Amino acid sequence: MTNKNLFNDKQNIINLFNKKKFNKISNISSKTRAFFEDQADIVKIFVMSDLNTNNFIKAEQLLKKILPKNNTAEFNYILGNTFKIQNKNDEAIAAYKKSLSINKNFSEAYNNLANVQKKNENFDEALLNYKNAIKTKENNLEAYYNLANLYKSLKKYGDSIKNYQKVIKLNPNFSDPYNNIGTIYSILGKFNEASEFYLKSINVNKYFAEAYKNYVQLSKIDENDEVFNNLKKIVKDENLDEKQKEVFFYSISKVYFDIGNNDLAFKYLNSANKLKLQNLDYSFNKDKKEFKKIKEYFLNKEILNLKKFEENQVKPIFILGMPRSGTSLIEQIVSNHSEVHGAGELDLLPISVKNSNWEHSNDFENTIKKIRKEYLDKLSLISKKKYITDKLPGNFKRIGFILSAFPECKIIHLERNPMAICWSNYKSNFNSTGMGFTLNQEHTAEYYILYKDLMKFWNERYSERIININYERLVENFEEEIKKLFVKLNLNWEKQLYDFHKNERPVETASFLQVRSKVYQKSSEQWKSYEKFLTPMTDILASNNVKF
Repeated sequence: MTNKNLFNDKQNIINLFNKKKFNKISNISSKTRAFFEDQADIVKIFVMSDLNTNNFIKAEQLLKKILPKNNTAEFNYILGNTFKIQNKNDEAIAAYKKSLSINKNFSEAYNNLANVQKKNENFDEALLNYKNAIKTKENNLEAYYNLANLYKSLKKYGDSIKNYQKVIKLNPNFSDPYNNIGTIYSILGKFNEASEFYLKSINVNKYFAEAYKNYVQLSKIDENDEVFNNLKKIVKDENLDEKQKEVFFYSISKVYFDIGNNDLAFKYLNSANKLKLQNLDYSFNKDKKEFKKIKEYFLNKEILNLKKFEENQVKPIFILGMPRSGTSLIEQIVSNHSEVHGAGELDLLPISVKNSNWEHSNDFENTIKKIRKEYLDKLSLISKKKYITDKLPGNFKRIGFILSAFPECKIIHLERNPMAICWSNYKSNFNSTGMGFTLNQEHTAEYYILYKDLMKFWNERYSERIININYERLVENFEEEIKKLFVKLNLNWEKQLYDFHKNERPVETASFLQVRSKVYQKSSEQWKSYEKFLTPMTDILASNNVKF
């Protein structure tokens, strides 16, 4: 190849890159690529194009080939990014550290190193390196934002807000930090402040679906609200992608419910749920098989004797039942006790049960010991208090494991009117991927029947170990029922327990509004206002002799 041809090819490659024609660059022959191996700028273009076209192995091979001759901080950094994209976390960390050993002031390398460390749950190291990224580049917006997100996930809300504010200062037109500050204020029960920041987020980006969802969730919206007028225009926009449509449909549905237009409310709610279900890898048959498997596993098993374990310092209180059955309310009440820490919805037990490989183990005792150790090791890091609540509703499926692994624990099971539960599940826009059954009325009702059957199974075997609370009876005779509950929990009565709504602990569940209000006695009857729209649910429940 002549120098002239080489120059022309080089210019052509640069022009293609500037026009973002990554596929064309990635498809350039290895023979042509070989001519540019000593030209770092063109090698970089090849690598970036390979990454943009998901040719990760190709990019990795090229970098490994070029690094012995160009062992620069930048190429090691790009190699780290290549490993990071492929979830090769250990290799990514090594590459970023190599980059930083060459250039200790490489802010972006610190930031991406922290991203991988966060992914590996090395939070202390991640915090340090986000701070290093900022220290070496004071206007590193991405590092400030990532640091704020990490503080938020660690529930260090003050530090999180402080860093989101720094992001806003660097870029006032970035909508996400406003929304995230709003979310924190919602968690803390500061709803006026939350609404203010959600509106700021919407003003910056009128198509930011998440901010609309959060704003309308906080309070009743009337027909004159500017946000409602925006929503009416946005939902008709043909350029919305399916995810945007889904979230905007949920939001406008909520507003139509607020103003009493139930026909339009259900039109958009049904459409939102349908869209969400289409984009979700969900199978109701998979849920059915899981329930069957659990029952079969515990059918002939005896709960392990207390003497099998040493007494643990931390005593878990499991609060469980169907989602929207009142579990958040009970946790808010119980965690108002001086000896109790409310930990919210923890994913610790599902993970510990899964890691035990129970389905394929014939050694029940060893399985249970593994679950106990892994769960308690993590639980003890959450709080120094004697009692810690774990309010993951779906733990009702794991009662057999709970009673075997934690003989010192308490289990509170919430029961509620079946239609109140089913309707509330169907209308809620849950973030969890494990809630696919709520997106179809028939599946919601059928899932409830599976739940009732499994709870009957547990209660027949272990009724003396399960505290069953009826939600309707609780709200009708609040004082009496709550005092009974604390007797069963072996906790002394404290006068502040009546004022659970004043409990300022962070609440991250869908019930964050309700638990900061006094008990509403008619809440279980709200579904009756929409009965004509809910026949798929009521028909299935009625055909299975479920009273509502």
